[in-house]
Amino acid sequence: MAIDLGKIGMKVEDVKCGIQGSGIAPATMGEMIKDNIGDEGNLQLFKISLNKKILGNCTFSFRICIEGTDSGYSYQLSDRLAKDQLWATLKNQQYLPDVELIVKDKAFPAHKAILAARSQVFADELKKKQVVKGGLLQIRIKTGVEQSTLVKFLHFVYTGEPIGTLADEELLQLADQYQLTTLVYLCQHALKKIEALQMANLRERLNDNVEIMSFSKITPEEETKIFFDRTTPTFRCTSLLKKSENGQSKCVMQYQNESIFIAYYTEEKEINSQLINQGYITKSVLIHFTCAKHRNFGLQVEDVYCGMPKSDKLGYSKWMKMESKNFHKNAELLHFAVKVVLNFTTKPQENFQFLVNFDIKTISTIGNYYYETMDDKWPTDLWAAATKKTFTDVEILVGTLKLMEAHRIILCARSPVLNASLNNNSNTEKAIVTFESEFDVEIVKLFLKFLYTGSLKATDGVHQLSKLATMYQVETLKNVCQLLNRVPDVEELTNCLI
Repeated sequence: MAIDLGKIGMKVEDVKCGIQGSGIAPATMGEMIKDNIGDEGNLQLFKISLNKKILGNCTFSFRICIEGTDSGYSYQLSDRLAKDQLWATLKNQQYLPDVELIVKDKAFPAHKAILAARSQVFADELKKKQVVKGGLLQIRIKTGVEQSTLVKFLHFVYTGEPIGTLADEELLQLADQYQLTTLVYLCQHALKKIEALQMANLRERLNDNVEIMSFSKITPEEETKIFFDRTTPTFRCTSLLKKSENGQSKCVMQYQNESIFIAYYTEEKEINSQLINQGYITKSVLIHFTCAKHRNFGLQVEDVYCGMPKSDKLGYSKWMKMESKNFHKNAELLHFAVKVVLNFTTKPQENFQFLVNFDIKTISTIGNYYYETMDDKWPTDLWAAATKKTFTDVEILVGTLKLMEAHRIILCARSPVLNASLNNNSNTEKAIVTFESEFDVEIVKLFLKFLYTGSLKATDGVHQLSKLATMYQVETLKNVCQLLNRVPDVEELTNCLI
């Protein structure tokens, strides 16, 4: 049962449950069924029927898939330092704030470049404002919100992430006033109350078959432990395997334009031919799953599960742990397999196919670079402000060629070297940052985009990018490039293939 996850912008998408065996993870896991207790409110109930009575002690293992309550609030790969550094500029009043937000006669220094990038309302208002005494623009917040609410609002503006509860009417008013649509939807969902009907439905579901349950009651000996680690993302990918493709490998997931997960199946033997008259033959099938090049992106594979969705005639609800003969977490190449039973059609005109889902649990080995839920618009808003020259105050040159314009606040926050360089310019000047002509202009643009978005979407020009990251002390990018530049261990790779 999940209660009030919506207050932090989350909801449960699905839950898997299994009994822990002798291994690190259960050999099989079942999909728990979401009970229909009503869509309103922040209450979710998932149930599963056990196929045998539990005797003695055992450990249940759950895998809970969490998603954002709004489609615009999702998992994005990003440099954690990008958010922390931008928030520090506001929290510590670094890098010369140029605007004040006035709430109940208290001034909150901020930066017009970030406010305007994240809100068109702020952008339009700031263009009309005149500089007042002290060289700052002033915006008076008229909704009469508490100062603590403004801090939560600004945290979402600067980082794309909420801080504290989203069930805040004043925060919703601010988000609506400044047209932060993702924050509006998150607050609206968080403010939904658990209705009496939902509670009644929940009690009814929990009391179903209470007499039967009393004979096999499961009582935990200790409190349930929930582990959340942002450095252990689980990727879910789907592959449609066709009978005509027996033994043929196909990519099931690309990561930054590289094929890192590959799947195929091989038929083994016929098990049961009694269904021939119904048009089906039961066969044993091996599903294969290969991981390659994942280490180049700082991913260490922990385990792989596969399963198929239910249907009337085919598929099953079990998720099975795929096994590897020579599993080594740091291996260049990993191969997993699992045996399943399927019903194949005997009709030659039909090309039998089946959908397979894979869940791949990994560990991100690059410090501060992992998947987190955030406002999808946060990185794109900031970068768009640079490309559209919205309140830009820095010119970027490569040699003598002007590449683009940028924002002093972001460059200073993200690079100590650029911060030292730009501090030599007064706040009113349009400063100039010059990159040596030895660097390709597109690589410099990739470097700047990483400063703004905290994410690297391409792997081109890694050597130059690594040099820039080192030169300007952008630690996370430097670590990313080091892995992309790494040379695979040929001996280890050969051993994997033998």
